[in-house]
Amino acid sequence: MANENHGLPPEVHIDHWNEATNIYMVVIVVSLWFFVYLRKNRGRIARMLVMRKQETEEQANRRQEELKQVRFRQQLDMYYKARKWDQAKQKQERGDHHIDMVNM
Repeated sequence: MANENHGLPPEVHIDHWNEATNIYMVVIVVSLWFFVYLRKNRGRIARMLVMRKQETEEQANRRQEELKQVRFRQQLDMYYKARKWDQAKQKQERGDHHIDMVNM
């Protein structure tokens, strides 16, 4: 029997067993109370979860709109830079082939 109790005297082993059993009983009672509470207040909890879901959907939609605006601004910026580059390139091409008749 001492081998089963990991070398503890029977009195100490019984005390440890009782404490562990008390803890398990407390966990079981608290779990049962929690399930009863959930059953009685199912509507309230469901409303809280639905509200949070709607809020997260609104936040996701708002974030998507912000990202669309940022992408649009980036596209406009790239468009303007490309137009400036094209205009500068056209001016260079005109400048190379342009003959100034006034100064001749």
